[in-house]
Order: sequence, then C-alpha cells, then structure tokens
Amino acid sequence: MFRRKSRITLSTLLVAGVALTGCSRGEAIESSGGGEAFAEPVTITNCEREATFEAPPQRIISMNDHVTETLIQMGAGDRIVGMGYGEQNDVLPEVAEQFHAIPSLAEEYPTWEQIIDLEPDMVVGGMRSAFDEKEGRSRDALEAQGISTFLFSEYCGEGFPDLGMLDTDFEQLGRVLGVEDGAEALAERITGDMNEVRESLDEAGVSGIPTFFYDGGEAEPTTIGGVGVGQLIGEYAGADNIFTEGDRPYLKTTWEILGERQPEAIVVLDYGATSAEDKIAYLKQQPIMSTTPAVREDRIVVVPLSDFFESSRITTSTETIARALHPQAFGGR
Repeated sequence: MFRRKSRITLSTLLVAGVALTGCSRGEAIESSGGGEAFAEPVTITNCEREATFEAPPQRIISMNDHVTETLIQMGAGDRIVGMGYGEQNDVLPEVAEQFHAIPSLAEEYPTWEQIIDLEPDMVVGGMRSAFDEKEGRSRDALEAQGISTFLFSEYCGEGFPDLGMLDTDFEQLGRVLGVEDGAEALAERITGDMNEVRESLDEAGVSGIPTFFYDGGEAEPTTIGGVGVGQLIGEYAGADNIFTEGDRPYLKTTWEILGERQPEAIVVLDYGATSAEDKIAYLKQQPIMSTTPAVREDRIVVVPLSDFFESSRITTSTETIARALHPQAFGGR
C-alpha cells in the first residue's frame, strides 16, 4: 500500500479496515477487510520525504489531539485505531462523539511497542516530538517496519509562512486517505474564517498592537518566534508579535528585552500545570513587566495552547484575540 522512495525499500502492505461503531474508549478495534486500491498510485512529498501509496491507509494512529480532530473532520476518523494525547476534555463539539470512541493509548505519546502492537499502516504526527528518535519512534524506524508516516508541515523546520502550507498538508492527506472532498472543505472553511477576521480589521482601519505572546517561564520567559502558527495567528488577529526573530516557533527571551520592547498587549497561552491565572498574576508582579503598557492597562488575552496548532482551532484563537484587542472592528462586541 505504501512505498517510500528512499534508501529503505519497503514491501507492499496488506490493508486492514477498522470498525469503530459500538466500540467504547480503550477497547480493541477489530479489522473488517481491506481498502480499495487507488486507480493510480498516489505520491506525495512531506517534509522532503517522498512516499507512494497504492491504497488509502486503513489503520491510523494519530499522535496529537489536533491531528485526531483534523482527521475526523476530514472524514477519516473511523480508521483511527488509537491516539496519543487522548485525555483532553476540551474537544471540538463537532468531533467529540467520535473522538471519545477512539482508544487513548497514552496521556502523551504511545510507546514504540504500543504502536507496533496495533499494526497500523500509517502514523500521523502534529509535532516533531511525535517522531522522537530518542524514544525509538522515528519516521525512519516506523517506515522500516512498513508503516507510513506524515508530519504536519508546521514542524518540518521551515516555519508556517502562510495558509498555503495548511492547504498543501490537507490536500495531501485528503488524497492519501481518499477523503479529498472532506479535506478540501475543511481547508476552505479555515481559510475563509481567517480571512473574514482579517477583513473585519482592515475595514475598521485598525493598526496592529505590539504584543507579547507569553508561553510561560519565570527565570526565562518563553514566547513565540517569527515563524510558526503563532506568528500567523498574530498577523491575522492584529496582534503584532514583538519577537519576530529566530527560526523556531518558540524561543526564550529575557525580561530586560521585554522591558525595552514595551508590549501594549499580552496573549497568555493556557496549558500545563501553571494556570493562566497564575501566569497573569506573575506578570503583574514581575518588576519589569509591571511597567509595560500591557500590564498597566490590563490588556491581556487568554487563549488555550490547543488553539495554536495547525488545525481548524486557529480560527478560534484568531477571532478571540482580534475581538479582545480590536472590539471596535466587531461592533464593540
């Protein structure tokens, strides 16, 4: 089913189907036959890795929750035999029923043994860490076992310059999985919603507000860099990222530099053991940050980190930030 054109030669795989109906979370999923082969093999290039598929994968493991949601939205959710990061409660309502029917393999990433035991024919990751070589689940290692892989291009190492990257990823996944219509409709919906927010700001004639995106950290604050989805969200939301340097989606900085750049707004990414409330409380008492216009004017927006990945959730974070910073562009609502 899958052939990777590289130094590794892989045999054609048998394709196994999946039946999710009536399967409660954590139960084994039974195979139900093979998938129909493509009329012509489908070849894609993902993160400079070329692969050819003879038929749509039928046993998929999704490694990140935004990947799981995306595959369900495209129409391939019934082929997901297991997922990583499956314990989240904040699931998109439109996919919640199917999401919770998929076995959660681990609180974070499944082990190599868990992956192999499920006999997948495809593993899809939304972050580079999904294919961590040190954890034994690199793309090379999986593909050597005849398991195809796909990584959302935000983490291919070239940043996320525009929505064209999302369009390409979704188009490729749609072709490989045989769900072209669903993938295209999802990409169009995301692009349309993002453009609608930007057009509202442009029509109102608003200017971007210098913004500090606070991921976390006290001794060394972490923020978003000039590449990645976070930068793109800021551009569409009228939140001008004050740290556009660097070639990574996230970077560390210093409070002294933040004091020099005087952010007029702060976007707090909500996740992990430290709550958004605690992050805000720390910023307000931090000696340098307390002097910035953002803190003095209490112009702080909270956005879940889950809304900062390559998925339909970017439309939610973009609108949330835009409405908070530029209410006049939305009728003051």
